[in-house]
Amino acid sequence: MKKGFRTIQKVNRENIHMRDPFVFACPEENQYYLFGTTFADGCGDKDPVFEVYVGRDLETWEGPYIAFDPPRGFWGVRHYWAPEVFQIDGRFYMFATFKGGIGEHRGTGILAADHPAGPYSPHSDGAVTPKDWECLDGTFYEDKEGQRWMVFCHEWTQEYEGKIKAIRLAHDLKQSFGEPVDILNAAEMRWIRLFGDPRIEKQGYLTDAPFLYHAQNGDLLMLWSSYSVPNYGDKGYGGYTVAVARSRSGRIEGPWIHEDQLLMDRNAGHSSLFTGLDGRTYLATHYPDTPHGSERPLFLPIEETADGLKIK
Repeated sequence: MKKGFRTIQKVNRENIHMRDPFVFACPEENQYYLFGTTFADGCGDKDPVFEVYVGRDLETWEGPYIAFDPPRGFWGVRHYWAPEVFQIDGRFYMFATFKGGIGEHRGTGILAADHPAGPYSPHSDGAVTPKDWECLDGTFYEDKEGQRWMVFCHEWTQEYEGKIKAIRLAHDLKQSFGEPVDILNAAEMRWIRLFGDPRIEKQGYLTDAPFLYHAQNGDLLMLWSSYSVPNYGDKGYGGYTVAVARSRSGRIEGPWIHEDQLLMDRNAGHSSLFTGLDGRTYLATHYPDTPHGSERPLFLPIEETADGLKIK
């Protein structure tokens, strides 16, 4: 693994400043690889990179190592956000959000490596999300027919009503094709509140962090995050939260049902699921979401019920 300019050290989970954590469990090596948003806009005279931590027990980690160091001329200039790693056809693919240069939109591109920790190299030709859309948080899904998809967010910064959509991927994962499939419009959720950014004097209904999971009953579940109104969820924080959408058909094309009950409303979110080395299912999330600078990875055991998920 490639060392960076930051000190490689042993560090406990609660001391890692990270948003959007994603864990790739590697039973063959009896190790976990932890990725996340740690370096969104560079540091000093250093360009942004994606980092990885390595551990065996979800609490003690070693790192950060460099997973992706962009080559000269790479299209992603800043906003290195939300990396997710999937093993596909014997290689490892990182789906990650980048912001291009002046006049270029944010989007999700695909990187590839021969080892889960990298080093990753550019694989797709730029973003595989629509080039004229402002997008983020693309995740991978392969349906029962073998069609590969990216599920992603069309951002509120462009749309006002943030949306989550799916687009078909070429089998080699180098590009997308066809018209996107609608999954949800955030403005239609009864629990959601407007999100504002005073830096751009704008408000809208935010969508973040889609992640797909098949329930035991055949339903296709999608976790995603936004901001809930106060006194709605299990803790009533009215903060960053994790919601559930459900396709009863088990297909990405839906129809999709949007559950009123939140999976979690604890000022925590941007979640994904993984199977631990102990065989249990875990939710990876960051907590708290605010104040910024305090975000840490958090791993919670998940129980799968007959038709859904429940945090233990």
